[in-house]
Amino acid sequence: MMESFEDIKQKSHSVVLEIMPNVSSEELLDDVDLFSLGLDSINAMMLVMNLQDAFGVTFETCEIDVDNFRTLANITELIKNKQEVIPTSVKV
Repeated sequence: MMESFEDIKQKSHSVVLEIMPNVSSEELLDDVDLFSLGLDSINAMMLVMNLQDAFGVTFETCEIDVDNFRTLANITELIKNKQEVIPTSVKV
């Protein structure tokens, strides 16, 4: 079953807060630049790995772009798009 946009956003929000413990939940708005909140390149790679684990997706090299992970809104949209192309079941 594919997760709703809101479910993806909430789960992404939690994953970001795990990576960035000095950021409060209130600061983490949909359109806030995560890099302006202190996300650095090392934490960004941890974020990518944790999001892949949390959602069971694999980001292609071309998708691992700063802009895709700059805001919670961008992350949510990327994951939603990834889930839409993953087949949920294959019947033979």
